[in-house]
Amino acid sequence: MASHLLVGSGGETGRELAKRLSQGGEKVFVTTHRQPPPDLAPVRFLPWDFEAPETSLPDLDRALGEASLSSLSLFAHPPFRRNSVLPLPSISSLILLLDHFAPRLAPGTPVVFFPSLSRHRADGYLSARLWIGSLQGLFGEWSRNRHGLLVTGIETLITPDRTTPHLTSEMVERISGRTARGRLATALEIADFALWLIHSRSPLFHGQILQTEGGPYF
Repeated sequence: MASHLLVGSGGETGRELAKRLSQGGEKVFVTTHRQPPPDLAPVRFLPWDFEAPETSLPDLDRALGEASLSSLSLFAHPPFRRNSVLPLPSISSLILLLDHFAPRLAPGTPVVFFPSLSRHRADGYLSARLWIGSLQGLFGEWSRNRHGLLVTGIETLITPDRTTPHLTSEMVERISGRTARGRLATALEIADFALWLIHSRSPLFHGQILQTEGGPYF
């Protein structure tokens, strides 16, 4: 049976993607720092600590067993607030986790990065920017140096919802007015596209970070 790992719960987009992957009877595992873990049966949520990833890896290994991964999706980000420390320790933790699971990724496995600024609070904007830059560098290394993997980025900017209320109505109106459809992408639309990338195993977008509707105008 196929197993999919989502690193970070991913808000509405992550939930929609996890639900769609599990509907085919495939196993879906999601790492989360939230306590208690979200309830989204049959998706299994596994605790993971950005500050001490090495303590979480044994639990993740036990949950996954000997199975290889059919896809790896990366949503995770540390919390950003005003005067947050630079995110370099967190990017190191993320690299540790990705390198740990790399042997489970066979050639042709889709790896999808989801860099996003829309979920980060305005008072932590500088730290969020540094995080996105670090993540883009990590994306570049994986797309060039991980032989045989299908590595694609989807830069998300979605309409705020109950879990991502960090864009003001004025910002949403300003950005939406510059898009072709007059609105931002929805979590459902982004999840459906990510699902296509994962199931099609197409190399068409390998090594590219794709910007969803509204992303270029953030």
